[in-house]
Amino acid sequence: MSRFSILWTGMGVALLALMPAAPVEGANMDFSYDDWQETLEAFVDDKGFVDYDGLRDDRIALDRFLGELRAKGPHSTPDIFSDREDRLAYYINAYNALAFEGVLSLDPDVSTVWGFSKTGYGFFVRMKVELDGQKTSLKKLEDDLVREGFKDPRIHAALNCASAGCPRLPQEPFLAATLDEQLDAAMKEFVSEERNCSVDTAARTVTLSKIFDWFRKDFEEYPKPLGQGGGELIDYINRYRSADGQIPTDFKIKFATYDKSLNRQ
Repeated sequence: MSRFSILWTGMGVALLALMPAAPVEGANMDFSYDDWQETLEAFVDDKGFVDYDGLRDDRIALDRFLGELRAKGPHSTPDIFSDREDRLAYYINAYNALAFEGVLSLDPDVSTVWGFSKTGYGFFVRMKVELDGQKTSLKKLEDDLVREGFKDPRIHAALNCASAGCPRLPQEPFLAATLDEQLDAAMKEFVSEERNCSVDTAARTVTLSKIFDWFRKDFEEYPKPLGQGGGELIDYINRYRSADGQIPTDFKIKFATYDKSLNRQ
């Protein structure tokens, strides 16, 4: 979706004029998510799958947002990211946008970002990204800045690694003003989907997304910073499931195979 429109004068001369997009409501006024919202609205469907071919042909808004991410952030411009919510929203959106950039750097016919070995080392570790005036990797961004920096397991329902097994990518940015509600909604949606949480009452088992296996400690240790001690994985999941969807804590836990195929439309 372009912000440009062609205006014709009475002499029939074409003039190119920039049409500014409406600012994202509730955003940090010192940091713009307008271009990221434009990208999400134009190239992400309601199931969270991405039109990478279309984005490859029209990545102007995405590149503007990536430029904003490179120039500003909690490290280089801390005065405009003074609140925890501002910083966390920044890093979540940055991760998702940088994953887009990473996919566009690969062959157009690529079927997964996890490589032939399916370890993902090349995409998540070896591939360097520019963020906040520094070079890093998607893995360091996730592990060091987001997981360690904020200790909020709900981020696992918000970070999207360009794979079909990821949580659904929303068509709007995460914003500081609404971040708590957005993260709650994302986790509620994630644990209510059959592909991520499948209960077999007869067999007394629950099959969970592999994300709950990879990051199990994040979920089980979450109550500790609140002074509540540790908790079980099912306890955490039940926080976000409906009253009639509660999982008995003595059910056996299994983990589903993670779908590493590209989240392409």
